[in-house]
Amino acid sequence: MAIKKTTTVKKTPVKKTSSIGISLMGSNKADMRKWEIESALSTLKRADEIRKNTKMMADVKKLAQEQVNVLNNFTKGK
Repeated sequence: MAIKKTTTVKKTPVKKTSSIGISLMGSNKADMRKWEIESALSTLKRADEIRKNTKMMADVKKLAQEQVNVLNNFTKGK
């Protein structure tokens, strides 16, 4: 009968971000920074598309004004 040899597997610790507490396996700060930059670029592209769409901008401005009015009414009561 063969004897089974046991080995100890060393596990690498799980990294956690301090600000939001999400476990990141196999990621590092450079990867996170790259993702953040790509996300920011995507956001800026989308903002540019929205600005060029006059109908959308009119609706956005209308909604923004409605929200300002709601906040003004809320603060007047205090």
